[in-house]
Amino acid sequence: MRSVGINVLKNKQFNIILIFVISFGFIAYHFRTVDIAIVWEGLKHANIIWLLAGMFVMLLYWLLESLVLYRISRKVYTQQTILQSIKITMAGQFFNTITPFASGGQPGQLYMLAKNGMDVGVGSSVLLIKFIVYQAMLVVNSLIVLLFGHHYLLYGSIPKLSVLIITGFILNLMVIIALITVVKSKRIASFIVHILLKSVSFFIKKDKYGTLKNSADQKLHSFHLESNRMSFDVKLLLRCSVLTTWQLWLFFCIPYFVLQGVGVPHVDLFQVIAFHSFIIMFSSMIPIPGGSGGAELSFSLLFGLILEPATLVLCLFFWRFITYYTCILFGSISLFVKRKTAEG
Repeated sequence: MRSVGINVLKNKQFNIILIFVISFGFIAYHFRTVDIAIVWEGLKHANIIWLLAGMFVMLLYWLLESLVLYRISRKVYTQQTILQSIKITMAGQFFNTITPFASGGQPGQLYMLAKNGMDVGVGSSVLLIKFIVYQAMLVVNSLIVLLFGHHYLLYGSIPKLSVLIITGFILNLMVIIALITVVKSKRIASFIVHILLKSVSFFIKKDKYGTLKNSADQKLHSFHLESNRMSFDVKLLLRCSVLTTWQLWLFFCIPYFVLQGVGVPHVDLFQVIAFHSFIIMFSSMIPIPGGSGGAELSFSLLFGLILEPATLVLCLFFWRFITYYTCILFGSISLFVKRKTAEG
């Protein structure tokens, strides 16, 4: 696992550099007229207790996601441990943050599940069910926030951004529909897999392609068998949905701790929750890893309505560090931790 982690980090160095360049480039350009001395003074007087509380909430966010993975995995693979689930979750956080549209998390997690002894087809069904639950709860809870907080989008230049936020909401809904279709329709899933296999058939020998196709069909069968079985486990889905809802609302609250940390008075908690939910919807449309640029822009536009420029710079930095850069930091550490034989 150590060598795998090193190779992954080397292959993703460009994406990580791109993330930092875009993020800090945006901050430097967008806030170029802000007095650095004022920002520095605000930084010196930041309340570390509130900021650490925000970091603690982020830790709870990761833990709840790990618990969801653990509960779903245990239904099909009893050897799965909570420690393994935490490591796999953090590795997924790392891959999600450094790949466009967070597309690298599931493949990375599937690899780790397979290394722990789980069948690839079964592991695929575990991760897909988990992802569907997450996306469904994200859409449901964001819809709740949108219904009760839509009036926050009616000020200044925000109506233009609201179109993109609602578009992001619709795209996330479409993703759920597409994933459920793949779970329920073996024909569609087989069609997609065979199209992908066909694209590599030109580069391998015919006998090897036949072996690969048979193996893929077997994994696809186990994938559909377990996916359908878990999709009818109402108790499991309900528990995971509740855990995911807690996870999301904790995440929505993180900017509140950041604002308190930099001394912003009279903060409206629900407004903060609404703004953060809108930011997530918008940044999910950005094809750059981590939604870099888009996340900073939407944060600046929304929270710029209630914050002074110098305070906004500090909040943007602390928010991005807690919710994003820590995923790279702790996620990369999880890739270097040696697998212990006692875990299995």
